[in-house]
Amino acid sequence: MKLLGSCMAAFLLLLCTFSMQAYAGDIRSEQVAAMRSIDMKLYDFYMTYNQGLELCLSTCPSHADMLDDASGTLAALLDGTVSSIRGEHHKVINFMNYDADLLTANKKIYSRAAGCTPCVATAKRVQKYAQEGLPSGISRAALLHSEKYKQTPELQFTDGLLSRVRYRWVANGKKRSCRVLMPKTWEHVAPERAGRGFEFRSALGNGVPFFAIEYAPAKRIYSEDKILAALQHRVSAEMLSRQFGLVEILAQGVQKLGNTQSVWVMFAADGKGKNGAGYYYNWYMMVDGTLLMFQSGVNGPGRTPTPEQEQLFRRYYQTLREIAVSSVIG
Repeated sequence: MKLLGSCMAAFLLLLCTFSMQAYAGDIRSEQVAAMRSIDMKLYDFYMTYNQGLELCLSTCPSHADMLDDASGTLAALLDGTVSSIRGEHHKVINFMNYDADLLTANKKIYSRAAGCTPCVATAKRVQKYAQEGLPSGISRAALLHSEKYKQTPELQFTDGLLSRVRYRWVANGKKRSCRVLMPKTWEHVAPERAGRGFEFRSALGNGVPFFAIEYAPAKRIYSEDKILAALQHRVSAEMLSRQFGLVEILAQGVQKLGNTQSVWVMFAADGKGKNGAGYYYNWYMMVDGTLLMFQSGVNGPGRTPTPEQEQLFRRYYQTLREIAVSSVIG
């Protein structure tokens, strides 16, 4: 479980990182559980427009030219990505049945009774996507299926394609915020406790890097020495073990950010509860009576950290730091 040695000390400024919108999707088949949520969201998005435009050709022949143009535009935007999704998941998902379920739902939207209004709106929307870009979640999912990402998935950490998200909270009546710069291929995962944090996770698969922000009310302390003592207690092996199971502390330190005292710790953990086994980097600070924890790492459902997790942590921690240094608490 030993990791990184003295080079750990360089990994100090991981305050805020990474993103990607999480999509639960409308699961119409048990088989769809085998498909990544972002793939399912994109596939549903494409089929809704594709099937809708086909239905509209029969219900609104007077708009055939507009509908044909929109169909061609949609194909240029997403046909390649949808083919990639089908190729990746065809062994576990019956797309013929899945498409039939989608068609049943779309017939209710693009019915003869509805007239041409939804058809014209759909065609105009597709052309708008061609001019202004696809919705952010869809474009992120498509990015993962581009040839360069399929060949080199680690590009999501290094190509500079970042989204900016501002996370806000209130501490003792004061508004606080954190600007988070995250790779566009990261998902925003629903937190365990509503309103108490954010979590972002790479979409590449289980065990890949993640980043989370959690906050909780804390007793307000004015003495810097007492604040430091309280924070250092948080990163003790005893306290960490209560949350993460058996831990091995790999490195830790103290960092002052302006007037804000903070401590950080890197550790390997066997996992406990919602915190899976793996490698973690946690940063704690007190801000106006609020305890903030910024956490990143690599974890999974196993009972002990794995060599693969260690390899991922070694591989990406420096890059993640470089992304993180541009993040700001204000």
